[in-house]
Amino acid sequence: MAALPEGTLTFLLTDLVGSTRVWESAPAAMRDAMARHDHIVASCLERHRGIEVPSGRAGDSILAVFRSATDAGTCAIALQRGFARERWPAAVKLEVRVALHTGEAELRQGQYYGQVLNRCARLLATCHGGQTLLSSATEQLLVDELPPKVEVRDLGLHRLKDLTRPEHVFQLVDVDHPKEFPPIRSMTRRLSNLPIQLTAFIGRETELRELSDLHRQARVLTLIGPGGAGKTRLALQLASDVIGEHVDGVWLIELDPITDPLVVPQVIAGALGLQEQAGRRLADTLADHLRDQHSLLVLDNCEHVIDSAAELTGGLLKECEGLRVLATSREPLKLPGEQSWRVPPLARDEGVRLFADRARSRSPGFQLTDENLQVVIAICERLDQIPLAIELAAARAAMMPVNEILNRLEDRFSLLTSGSRTAASRQQTLRATLDWSYELLADPEKVLFGRVSIFAGRFSLDAVEAVCSDDRLGSRAVLDLLARLVDKSMVTLDGGRYRCLETIRSYGRQRLAEAGELDALESRLGRYLVDVAEAREPGHLAEWLDRLEAVHDDIRATLAWSLTADPELGVRLASALNMFWQLRGHASEPRQFADALLAQMPRDFGPRPAALHLAGAFAYVQGDFDAARRLLSEALAEARTAGDWPTVLLALERAGLLAAAADEFAASQAALEEGLVLARELGDHASEASILHQLGLLASRKGDLAGARSLLEESVQLRRTLGRSDEASMPLTFLAAVALLQSDVETARPSIVESLEIGRALGDRRAAWSLDVLAWLTALEGQPERALQLAGAGSAMHEASGNRPPAAWVGSVTPEVERAREALNHEVAQAAWEAGRRMSFDEALEFAIGAPA
Repeated sequence: MAALPEGTLTFLLTDLVGSTRVWESAPAAMRDAMARHDHIVASCLERHRGIEVPSGRAGDSILAVFRSATDAGTCAIALQRGFARERWPAAVKLEVRVALHTGEAELRQGQYYGQVLNRCARLLATCHGGQTLLSSATEQLLVDELPPKVEVRDLGLHRLKDLTRPEHVFQLVDVDHPKEFPPIRSMTRRLSNLPIQLTAFIGRETELRELSDLHRQARVLTLIGPGGAGKTRLALQLASDVIGEHVDGVWLIELDPITDPLVVPQVIAGALGLQEQAGRRLADTLADHLRDQHSLLVLDNCEHVIDSAAELTGGLLKECEGLRVLATSREPLKLPGEQSWRVPPLARDEGVRLFADRARSRSPGFQLTDENLQVVIAICERLDQIPLAIELAAARAAMMPVNEILNRLEDRFSLLTSGSRTAASRQQTLRATLDWSYELLADPEKVLFGRVSIFAGRFSLDAVEAVCSDDRLGSRAVLDLLARLVDKSMVTLDGGRYRCLETIRSYGRQRLAEAGELDALESRLGRYLVDVAEAREPGHLAEWLDRLEAVHDDIRATLAWSLTADPELGVRLASALNMFWQLRGHASEPRQFADALLAQMPRDFGPRPAALHLAGAFAYVQGDFDAARRLLSEALAEARTAGDWPTVLLALERAGLLAAAADEFAASQAALEEGLVLARELGDHASEASILHQLGLLASRKGDLAGARSLLEESVQLRRTLGRSDEASMPLTFLAAVALLQSDVETARPSIVESLEIGRALGDRRAAWSLDVLAWLTALEGQPERALQLAGAGSAMHEASGNRPPAAWVGSVTPEVERAREALNHEVAQAAWEAGRRMSFDEALEFAIGAPA
């Protein structure tokens, strides 16, 4: 054996993973394996000029020395490759871990002594099987002369057991056979002032993964969101997760208590343990301290000192290349390269888990059960899945059942007042949290925030300009102010429109009421919605319907407000929406509104005939023919007396439909013909086309198929002449039905397909009638399974829209569908029917228009 060298050497220390267990379970196999182990080690040492130290051998571990760090690194890689290639006995699979460290050691009587061996041994103790670790001293000698196809990976600074100086650790990587290992088993390095959290962190797994990636990409990452959204807790969890990536520490700087923006540098310096230096700017002291470090600063709650925090942070980032910043704020810092990330509400299951966890902390016996789960879900949804609001609600579980918590949320700002005594005062109640955010707004921002809270749903910039601007707040200022409210998390940008979370909106409405503006804004919103509803242009029905669908929440809220505040405006709005209610399947809403209005208004109420017609028309749609007859009769009589001819026209048409449904053909004919004359006198060609359609239906009911076809074709043609082809869906549907009764499939199919295409473009829930006809046609064409799917889809759509087709209609379309059912095995037929019923509106229309399989 060669003499052991002295001087500066590289020490290689190995150990086998799990060998003790194998010695116990398969000693014979292990003896064979160790012979192979020794052969691999000896061969590698010989090839790479390494010398084994006999006194360093202990059990399965060996110690070797090298005069060259490159030789040591090459030998380590050769060892790992040799162990990976070896065909071990069946009961044995050996993995070796290797540590390399370079330094001077004292040689006495064939044995090395000194700190270098201690550090190498402690480094080996952190290692995983199959892994090779290097100390910083070895890496510096090796990095410029790496063996072929070998790389070095930086694992950061680590504390090693019993050693006072931390070690910068590196991993030697075989490029041809790379492996991923868990974090090395070093001691936790306490270079952080992050507080230990006393409650569990719930959910946000997906968000944390995304934020971890963003944190690595951007030097400054700002979590933004409204008060109570959970920005601080999410930032602390993220900082804790990435603490190993910042060798010089992660430092929390709490800006919440600051009232003077000028002291931001002092607060950061205090967190870092720095003292001010006489005659020197503190910002320069901070920059000098952080310049050569790899640190993360967590700036929590920047919004009230946003300018000062942004200025200081921007300066530090320019001078300190290894610095990263994680900030929380209501608005971005607006720094170059900043990545802002809006904190979303909790997912539904996360909100429920948070409620249950915090409720148990106040009331240990609290459990989620089948009985209370839906109530807890409803509580979380009412609170917009805002973490702070959910925690405050859960705190009440110790004193009241969850049902009562839900009922009391109508007055949420008085209920949610039991926060933690150790939390900042603004986080102890929901009202205080929102007060804090509100007081940070400039006066014009406060005005606009209160006013946009008038919108019940998502709203557009046009709507804000129309409803919220006046002499005090010009329309030209709205865009900039609205952008500022989005920046400050009081308003959310959502799919090209804006909205306020309901909790924030409730607060805004309180502020609006305190300013004495609530009723005035409700009235202005109502007038805006009337303008939208009455702005229907020929040929643009889909756009009109979509625009109304977008403000449907505001329509509902305005109609409810109008019942006591402005019933005339309410009737005008609801009447203008007649086509919208029908096409989008909202039959119950106009009837409920009209019934409530009629119950409280005197008989001399001006728009009473229109309200009576509205109630009667949608009672008919819902199949409540007795109520419809009474209401329409009153509407017609009172409209005639008042000279309200547009309402007379509407009531005549609907009365004609009602009489036809009751098989009162003469009465139906009289009402519809009177309506046709009146429509022509008033020049209301759209109503004329609609009544021609109804007369066509009546003719078909009377068995006059030729007359029916002529009237329906005239209705379709008139709509096309008026540029209203997109209103021809229903006459085309019934033209197809009449054609089927005439055995004219060549007319029926293109008519019903065009009808369905119009219905799909409009989102018209009356497409259920078209599906009925297509099911009938498909059954006639010998496709029973497809016919039953179409019929099932039509049935479900009728139910969802609140429609009840008359018996005469059912009698026409059902027989062929029933024959299709009889042609199939019972299970197959039922499966096809149920498959159709499960289809959504879009799926049903796509299936119907698509080519048969």
